[in-house]
Amino acid sequence: MEKLDSEVIVIGSGSAGITAAIYLKRANANVVIIDSDAPGGLLNKISIVENYPGYGKITGPDLAYNMFMQMMDLNISYKQEKVIDIIDNGEVKIVKTETNEYITKSIIIATGRKAKSLGLPNENDLIGSGISWCAICDGALFKDKDVVVVGGGNSALEESLYLSAIAKSITIVHHRNEFTAENKIQDLVKKNPKIRIFYNSEVKQLNTSNNILNSVEIVNDEREKNIIKAEGMFIYIGFEPAISFLSNLNIEKKNGYIVVNENMKTSINNIYACGDVIAKDVYQITTAVGEASIAATTYLRENAK
Repeated sequence: MEKLDSEVIVIGSGSAGITAAIYLKRANANVVIIDSDAPGGLLNKISIVENYPGYGKITGPDLAYNMFMQMMDLNISYKQEKVIDIIDNGEVKIVKTETNEYITKSIIIATGRKAKSLGLPNENDLIGSGISWCAICDGALFKDKDVVVVGGGNSALEESLYLSAIAKSITIVHHRNEFTAENKIQDLVKKNPKIRIFYNSEVKQLNTSNNILNSVEIVNDEREKNIIKAEGMFIYIGFEPAISFLSNLNIEKKNGYIVVNENMKTSINNIYACGDVIAKDVYQITTAVGEASIAATTYLRENAK
């Protein structure tokens, strides 16, 4: 077991985790970030960000890179390991990863959310063989091909627009009778000649050829079936908190998300949480970085020497 030269461990290197670490480091706190994923988290899977102050328009990966470089410029320690458990021993916390165990006084959890799946029988088998949750990562694989996008929020429509510059055609399948995305994005999608829309519909079956996706069966509210040719399918049906490593920790949760107070304190002393992993109403980059600054300053205030 290794005792890190740190007062606080930040778990997660998305926008919230990086922000918390920046605030802590600038206040001369000894901080370490632990995360197995690429720095930036879900930002790396967003094609265009248009609502982050200071940037009229920037790609998600570019914004993630800028945040990461700011973290590196401050010489913030970063360990690329997967956290599998947290043990609360009162004044001492133990963070277990797949390869190490670290002792620390305080923890900030900022692991964000992960994309939901449809739960279809052969869905996992087709990951990398037609199914993806990231158009900016995998869109180039479907150049001049027919693809399906599942969902009706901002992510689904934004990525449909992104794919329209690459793919032959895009079919959006949405289970409601109207989209939930911002009106501006809806207008762009509805005007795009390469995009068609099936409302009140759900994907019921994934058809393959040589273990590769080749079509999708959808069913509408009237139980009418349609077979849509598709060599790729991108899923944007929402998220769930990335907290599997908390299964042994008695921390208060609501609908799977961590419960915090206005100071980002959890039900366990010296464990804080921020960003998309917490129970809240608005899940945006701006709210994540705001909550991270609150978590960090709360920690600093409560641990002032």
